[in-house]
Amino acid sequence: MLLTLLFHRAGFGKYANSIENLDKIFKNISDQKRLTKFPGEFLEKFKNIHYCITFDDAFFDFYLKIFPLLKKYNLKALLAVPAKYILDDTDIDNKTRLNVDIKEAFEEDVYRKKAPFCTFKEILEMTDTGLVQIASHSYSHQNLLNKNIDLDKEIIKSKIMLEKKLNIEINSFVYPMGKFNKQIHKFVQKHYKYIFRIGTAINFSWQNFNNLNYRIVCDNTKSLEEKFYFSCYLKYFLYYLINTFKGR
Repeated sequence: MLLTLLFHRAGFGKYANSIENLDKIFKNISDQKRLTKFPGEFLEKFKNIHYCITFDDAFFDFYLKIFPLLKKYNLKALLAVPAKYILDDTDIDNKTRLNVDIKEAFEEDVYRKKAPFCTFKEILEMTDTGLVQIASHSYSHQNLLNKNIDLDKEIIKSKIMLEKKLNIEINSFVYPMGKFNKQIHKFVQKHYKYIFRIGTAINFSWQNFNNLNYRIVCDNTKSLEEKFYFSCYLKYFLYYLINTFKGR
Protein backbone atom coordinates (compact mmCIF):
# COMPACT_ATOMS: atom_id res chain seq x y z
CA MET A 1 0.00 0.00 0.00
CA LEU A 2 1.21 3.48 -0.85
CA LEU A 3 0.10 6.67 0.86
CA THR A 4 1.08 9.82 -0.99
CA LEU A 5 1.06 12.89 1.24
CA LEU A 6 0.50 16.41 -0.11
CA PHE A 7 2.09 19.41 1.59
CA HIS A 8 2.73 22.99 0.47
CA ARG A 9 4.60 25.25 2.87
CA ALA A 10 6.21 25.59 6.29
CA GLY A 11 4.41 28.34 8.17
CA PHE A 12 0.84 29.27 8.91
CA GLY A 13 -2.31 29.46 6.85
CA LYS A 14 -4.57 27.27 4.77
CA TYR A 15 -1.75 25.77 2.73
CA ALA A 16 0.86 25.32 5.42
CA ASN A 17 2.01 23.49 8.53
CA SER A 18 4.13 24.96 11.29
CA ILE A 19 7.71 23.79 11.21
CA GLU A 20 7.10 22.23 14.63
CA ASN A 21 4.25 20.10 13.26
CA LEU A 22 6.27 19.11 10.22
CA ASP A 23 9.07 18.02 12.53
CA LYS A 24 6.61 15.86 14.49
CA ILE A 25 5.14 14.36 11.31
CA PHE A 26 8.55 13.53 9.85
CA LYS A 27 9.77 12.12 13.15
CA ASN A 28 6.69 9.90 13.32
CA ILE A 29 7.40 8.53 9.85
CA SER A 30 11.05 7.97 10.72
CA ASP A 31 10.43 6.41 14.17
CA GLN A 32 7.97 3.87 12.80
CA LYS A 33 10.43 2.99 10.05
CA ARG A 34 7.85 3.78 7.44
CA LEU A 35 9.55 3.75 4.08
CA THR A 36 9.57 6.92 1.97
CA LYS A 37 9.76 6.32 -1.75
CA PHE A 38 10.30 8.18 -5.01
CA PRO A 39 7.97 7.48 -7.95
CA GLY A 40 8.73 4.13 -9.52
CA GLU A 41 10.68 2.67 -6.62
CA PHE A 42 9.80 -0.86 -5.57
CA LEU A 43 6.78 -1.31 -3.30
CA GLU A 44 6.41 -4.40 -1.11
CA LYS A 45 2.76 -5.27 -1.58
CA PHE A 46 0.81 -6.34 1.50
CA LYS A 47 3.89 -6.15 3.74
CA ASN A 48 4.58 -2.51 4.47
CA ILE A 49 2.92 0.88 4.22
CA HIS A 50 5.06 3.06 2.01
CA TYR A 51 4.96 6.84 1.89
CA CYS A 52 5.59 9.28 -0.90
CA ILE A 53 6.00 12.77 0.58
CA THR A 54 5.19 15.51 -1.93
CA PHE A 55 5.50 19.29 -1.68
CA ASP A 56 3.89 21.53 -4.28
CA ASP A 57 5.14 24.82 -5.76
CA ALA A 58 8.80 24.78 -4.60
CA PHE A 59 8.57 27.79 -2.30
CA PHE A 60 11.83 28.99 -0.73
CA ASP A 61 10.78 27.73 2.70
CA PHE A 62 11.13 24.19 1.34
CA TYR A 63 14.85 24.75 0.88
CA LEU A 64 15.40 26.81 4.03
CA LYS A 65 13.21 24.94 6.53
CA ILE A 66 11.89 21.65 5.18
CA PHE A 67 14.97 20.30 3.43
CA PRO A 68 16.93 20.36 6.73
CA LEU A 69 14.18 18.19 8.27
CA LEU A 70 14.45 15.69 5.42
CA LYS A 71 18.18 15.46 6.12
CA LYS A 72 17.58 15.20 9.87
CA TYR A 73 15.27 12.20 9.47
CA ASN A 74 16.74 10.82 6.23
CA LEU A 75 13.42 11.05 4.37
CA LYS A 76 12.74 11.45 0.66
CA ALA A 77 10.39 14.02 -0.88
CA LEU A 78 9.08 14.81 -4.36
CA LEU A 79 9.12 18.54 -5.09
CA ALA A 80 6.64 19.77 -7.72
CA VAL A 81 8.20 22.72 -9.55
CA PRO A 82 6.40 25.36 -11.69
CA ALA A 83 9.27 25.97 -14.10
CA LYS A 84 8.50 29.57 -15.13
CA TYR A 85 9.02 30.96 -11.63
CA ILE A 86 12.42 29.43 -10.89
CA LEU A 87 15.39 31.79 -11.08
CA ASP A 88 18.91 30.54 -11.67
CA ASP A 89 20.11 32.25 -8.48
CA THR A 90 19.28 35.31 -6.36
CA ASP A 91 20.81 37.72 -3.84
CA ILE A 92 17.42 38.76 -2.39
CA ASP A 93 17.39 38.40 1.40
CA ASN A 94 15.70 35.47 3.11
CA LYS A 95 13.12 37.58 4.96
CA THR A 96 11.79 39.05 1.72
CA ARG A 97 11.68 35.65 0.06
CA LEU A 98 9.82 34.02 2.92
CA ASN A 99 7.19 36.72 3.41
CA VAL A 100 5.30 36.27 0.15
CA ASP A 101 1.93 34.54 0.32
CA ILE A 102 0.87 31.97 -2.25
CA LYS A 103 -1.48 34.21 -4.20
CA GLU A 104 1.00 37.08 -4.49
CA ALA A 105 3.85 34.79 -5.50
CA PHE A 106 2.19 33.90 -8.81
CA GLU A 107 1.36 37.49 -9.75
CA GLU A 108 3.20 39.24 -12.61
CA ASP A 109 6.92 39.75 -11.84
CA VAL A 110 6.81 39.00 -8.12
CA TYR A 111 8.93 35.91 -8.66
CA ARG A 112 11.70 38.12 -10.07
CA LYS A 113 11.39 40.95 -7.55
CA LYS A 114 11.01 38.87 -4.36
CA ALA A 115 12.23 35.37 -5.35
CA PRO A 116 9.65 33.47 -3.27
CA PHE A 117 10.53 30.17 -4.93
CA CYS A 118 13.61 27.97 -4.75
CA THR A 119 16.30 28.79 -7.27
CA PHE A 120 17.81 26.26 -9.63
CA LYS A 121 21.04 26.51 -7.63
CA GLU A 122 19.15 25.52 -4.47
CA ILE A 123 17.24 22.75 -6.24
CA LEU A 124 20.48 21.28 -7.58
CA GLU A 125 21.95 21.27 -4.08
CA MET A 126 18.92 19.34 -2.81
CA THR A 127 18.72 16.81 -5.63
CA ASP A 128 22.43 16.06 -5.27
CA THR A 129 21.74 14.64 -1.79
CA GLY A 130 19.40 11.99 -3.18
CA LEU A 131 16.65 13.06 -0.77
CA VAL A 132 14.74 15.32 -3.17
CA GLN A 133 13.36 14.42 -6.59
CA ILE A 134 11.77 16.88 -8.99
CA ALA A 135 8.40 16.72 -10.74
CA SER A 136 6.98 19.18 -13.23
CA HIS A 137 4.14 21.26 -11.81
CA SER A 138 3.46 22.75 -15.26
CA TYR A 139 5.18 25.81 -16.68
CA SER A 140 3.13 28.66 -15.18
CA HIS A 141 0.91 26.94 -12.61
CA GLN A 142 -2.36 27.60 -14.41
CA ASN A 143 -5.60 25.67 -14.27
CA LEU A 144 -5.19 23.39 -17.28
CA LEU A 145 -8.94 23.53 -17.90
CA ASN A 146 -8.80 27.27 -18.67
CA LYS A 147 -9.72 28.35 -22.19
CA ASN A 148 -6.83 28.97 -24.59
CA ILE A 149 -4.39 27.14 -22.35
CA ASP A 150 -1.16 26.25 -24.15
CA LEU A 151 -0.70 22.59 -23.24
CA ASP A 152 2.56 22.32 -25.13
CA LYS A 153 4.03 25.06 -22.97
CA GLU A 154 2.53 23.91 -19.68
CA ILE A 155 3.27 20.21 -20.07
CA ILE A 156 6.15 19.85 -22.54
CA LYS A 157 8.11 23.09 -22.15
CA SER A 158 8.16 22.71 -18.38
CA LYS A 159 9.71 19.24 -18.72
CA ILE A 160 12.31 20.38 -21.25
CA MET A 161 13.27 23.42 -19.17
CA LEU A 162 13.66 21.46 -15.93
CA GLU A 163 15.67 18.73 -17.61
CA LYS A 164 18.01 21.26 -19.22
CA LYS A 165 18.54 23.33 -16.08
CA LEU A 166 18.97 20.39 -13.73
CA ASN A 167 20.54 17.87 -16.11
CA ILE A 168 18.17 15.13 -14.94
CA GLU A 169 15.25 13.23 -16.42
CA ILE A 170 11.80 14.41 -15.34
CA ASN A 171 9.32 11.51 -15.25
CA SER A 172 6.64 12.90 -12.91
CA PHE A 173 3.92 15.49 -13.43
CA VAL A 174 1.72 17.04 -10.73
CA TYR A 175 -1.52 18.62 -11.90
CA PRO A 176 -1.77 22.28 -10.78
CA MET A 177 -4.77 22.62 -8.46
CA GLY A 178 -5.59 19.01 -9.37
CA LYS A 179 -7.44 20.21 -12.50
CA PHE A 180 -7.57 18.12 -15.68
CA ASN A 181 -9.90 16.16 -17.93
CA LYS A 182 -9.55 12.94 -19.92
CA GLN A 183 -8.12 14.69 -22.98
CA ILE A 184 -5.50 16.52 -20.95
CA HIS A 185 -4.61 13.35 -19.06
CA LYS A 186 -4.14 11.46 -22.31
CA PHE A 187 -1.76 14.19 -23.49
CA VAL A 188 0.22 14.20 -20.22
CA GLN A 189 0.63 10.41 -20.36
CA LYS A 190 2.58 10.79 -23.61
CA HIS A 191 5.31 12.71 -21.79
CA TYR A 192 5.35 11.50 -18.16
CA LYS A 193 5.33 8.07 -16.55
CA TYR A 194 4.04 9.11 -13.11
CA ILE A 195 1.14 11.54 -12.77
CA PHE A 196 -0.22 12.96 -9.52
CA ARG A 197 -3.52 14.56 -8.55
CA ILE A 198 -5.25 15.05 -5.18
CA GLY A 199 -7.87 12.29 -4.96
CA THR A 200 -7.81 11.72 -1.16
CA ALA A 201 -7.22 8.00 -1.67
CA ILE A 202 -4.77 5.20 -1.06
CA ASN A 203 -2.70 3.74 -3.88
CA PHE A 204 -1.97 0.13 -4.75
CA SER A 205 0.76 1.00 -7.23
CA TRP A 206 2.41 4.13 -8.60
CA GLN A 207 -0.11 4.33 -11.42
CA ASN A 208 -3.19 2.39 -10.27
CA PHE A 209 -5.69 1.61 -13.06
CA ASN A 210 -5.92 5.14 -14.46
CA ASN A 211 -2.23 6.05 -14.54
CA LEU A 212 -2.88 8.40 -11.62
CA ASN A 213 -1.39 8.58 -8.16
CA TYR A 214 -3.78 9.91 -5.50
CA ARG A 215 -2.59 12.28 -2.79
CA ILE A 216 -3.91 12.97 0.69
CA VAL A 217 -3.90 16.65 1.66
CA CYS A 218 -1.84 17.16 4.80
CA ASP A 219 -1.81 20.95 5.09
CA ASN A 220 -2.96 22.20 8.49
CA THR A 221 -2.26 18.82 10.05
CA LYS A 222 -1.38 18.69 13.74
CA SER A 223 -0.20 15.09 13.66
CA LEU A 224 0.12 12.26 11.20
CA GLU A 225 -2.23 10.10 13.25
CA GLU A 226 -5.25 12.31 12.58
CA LYS A 227 -4.96 11.40 8.91
CA PHE A 228 -4.73 7.68 9.53
CA TYR A 229 -7.40 6.61 11.97
CA PHE A 230 -9.18 3.42 10.90
CA SER A 231 -12.12 5.49 9.65
CA CYS A 232 -9.73 7.48 7.45
CA TYR A 233 -8.45 4.32 5.78
CA LEU A 234 -12.01 3.32 4.99
CA LYS A 235 -12.59 6.74 3.41
CA TYR A 236 -9.37 6.55 1.41
CA PHE A 237 -10.29 3.10 0.09
CA LEU A 238 -13.77 4.31 -0.84
CA TYR A 239 -12.33 7.26 -2.74
CA TYR A 240 -9.94 4.89 -4.49
CA LEU A 241 -12.91 2.87 -5.75
CA ILE A 242 -14.81 6.02 -6.80
CA ASN A 243 -11.82 7.54 -8.57
CA THR A 244 -11.07 4.29 -10.35
CA PHE A 245 -14.70 3.83 -11.45
CA LYS A 246 -14.93 7.40 -12.77
CA GLY A 247 -11.50 7.23 -14.41
CA ARG A 248 -10.24 10.30 -12.65
